[in-house]
Amino acid sequence: MDLQSLQKNLIKKSQPLSSKIEEAFYKYPRHEFVPEYSLTEAYLDRPLPLWDKPPYASTISQPSFVLRILEYLKLEEGQKVFELGTGSGWNTALMAHLVGDKGHVVSVEVIPELAQRAENIVKKLKIKNIKIFAGDGFEGYQPEAPYDRAIFTAGSTEFPEKLFDQLKEGGRMVFVHEAHFGYDLLEVIEKIDGKPVIQETVPCSFVSVVRKKESRLNNGTL
Repeated sequence: MDLQSLQKNLIKKSQPLSSKIEEAFYKYPRHEFVPEYSLTEAYLDRPLPLWDKPPYASTISQPSFVLRILEYLKLEEGQKVFELGTGSGWNTALMAHLVGDKGHVVSVEVIPELAQRAENIVKKLKIKNIKIFAGDGFEGYQPEAPYDRAIFTAGSTEFPEKLFDQLKEGGRMVFVHEAHFGYDLLEVIEKIDGKPVIQETVPCSFVSVVRKKESRLNNGTL
């Protein structure tokens, strides 16, 4: 099956989607971010392993779910977004397109090799409104705060209070809560009167957040 057919089938499975998210999907095709996989594998509607060397594990998430999460975020042009878990960089690039040239995405990846890999792809694609940091981003990244949106792409039992503090009033966060029900819960949270208010929950499955014991973030972008 050719690329166009693979992409069309995946978009069909992912409906309903806004036209802007479909535009981002075609602007930054998934296969560009997983060159180690075949085209057919890249457009399967399932997660693909990126890294599995203890203590770290990382996947590129199921594409239809990635696109659905972007709908929950309600990204707008000119916004600043914080992402915990750069992974392949695909979600990072999609968000960068959705917030436009005047917007900005700050992404933190705990696995240095993945951070560098994503940075190389972003540079190759000439995406200018992304900053990728290697380190532990559980507490956000204060120098770039405040943020309009925040997203976790890994699960945690602990709520990220310090990151939430960096979110603007009225801002929106997608947080993956490890609930120990045999699955995780994707929580769509809004900051109302300074407090987290859950707007929606969706069962899901993500790898767990891994914290670094040493310094929180390396200085500077890769």
